[in-house]
Amino acid sequence: MKKYFITGLVILLPLAVTLAVIIFIFNFLTLPFAGALSSLLTHYNLLSNGFLIFSGKQLQFFISQVFVLLFMFFFTVLLGMIARWFFIHYLIRFWDYLFHHIPLVNTLYKACKDVINTIFASKTKSFKQVVLVPFPSADSKSFGLITQDNLEWFGKDKPGLTAVFVPTTPNPTSGFLMMFDPKDIVFVDMKVEEAFKYVISCGVILNPFSVISYEEAQKTVEQGE
Repeated sequence: MKKYFITGLVILLPLAVTLAVIIFIFNFLTLPFAGALSSLLTHYNLLSNGFLIFSGKQLQFFISQVFVLLFMFFFTVLLGMIARWFFIHYLIRFWDYLFHHIPLVNTLYKACKDVINTIFASKTKSFKQVVLVPFPSADSKSFGLITQDNLEWFGKDKPGLTAVFVPTTPNPTSGFLMMFDPKDIVFVDMKVEEAFKYVISCGVILNPFSVISYEEAQKTVEQGE
């Protein structure tokens, strides 16, 4: 009998203590405010009929406690979100300020930030079309991004060149700005975002693509705009 009692005590005691602590915290957080809400329910005669073993007063007070607890929970979450947002915002501003005032580092930081903002945050189309260009040699092909076309050089009688940015992997913020004859450029049906994924992943992430004509590429650009 003694062994059975001890076994039952070991099972029930932690549960009883846990429930007691939960009830204590529940009452501690809600009692100061539940009275006002319970009075409001009584004034409008809401939930005054009771339910099962609960009288109208008991039910009103319990519901008031539940509403108070829910309100405190969501208010705490909202407060945490606001505090976290302000903290992260302040941390980013401090980080930005710090890097802007470190000699030598500030030049590199500003350049990288400008490039990234141009590529990812600009509302305008920084790159018009994904292409394949003969780089670094005439026998090889590299992905590039057209930045400008029909560039005049050495007089207007020369055919316009196309400016192509060839990003390096795995860091696409650096690369080479090359000028190509339009006839040496191969247009492909690939989005700029997909090209960057390909470069950043060192060629691991590459969806199937096909070669398209210059006219089809122009239609794609116009639809994207």
